[in-house]
Parts: sequence; C-alpha cells; structure tokens
Amino acid sequence: MPIRNFVLALALLAAAIPADAQRRRALRNESNPTPRTVEESIKAAEEKEREREAALRTGWNDAQDHHFRNQDKATRKRMRQNERRRKRMRQGRQVPWWRRIFGRQNRYR
Repeated sequence: MPIRNFVLALALLAAAIPADAQRRRALRNESNPTPRTVEESIKAAEEKEREREAALRTGWNDAQDHHFRNQDKATRKRMRQNERRRKRMRQGRQVPWWRRIFGRQNRYR
C-alpha cells in the first residue's frame, strides 16, 4: 500500500512539472528582445520593414548595375536614351496607363 501511494505521488509530481513550464517566462534573448508593449511592437515591426525595404533596394540597384555593365557600349547608350525618354514621358503622370484604361470610370467626366 505505501509503495502504491509513493508511485502515485511521484506520477502526480511528474505530471505537474511540465504543466508549470508554460507559465514560466522564457529567458530573454538580448540580441533580439521581445517587445513588451504595443508601441515597442509597432516600432520593431516598422524598423524591420524599413530594413527589408533597404535590403531590397540595394539588391535591385546592384542587379541593375550588374546588368548595365554586362551590355556593350551601343546597348548602354540605347538604355540611357530610353531611360531619359521614359522619365520625360512619365513626368506629371501619377496614375499608370493600365489604371487609366481599366480603372473605374469617372461618371462626372
């Protein structure tokens, strides 16, 4: 009888330890701390988004430079002319052509 009570107490104690583990706070990783408030969370998300956009921008610029360097002299000249023409034509147009054609029509026009 006492052995059975001892085994039962040991089993209940073993079951209670993992159940308590979720309530304990995990150790904070100082290199990547978890935000404690909503403001910190929003600020961290915005900072992460800015870093991601900066990385995408630099990657895009590097790829564009690499592509430009791979071309011969005549092709580079043509690319520059087309870029200037594209910027000139785009000046003053906020809405892209496909939105002007396929977008919602203005009924008061």
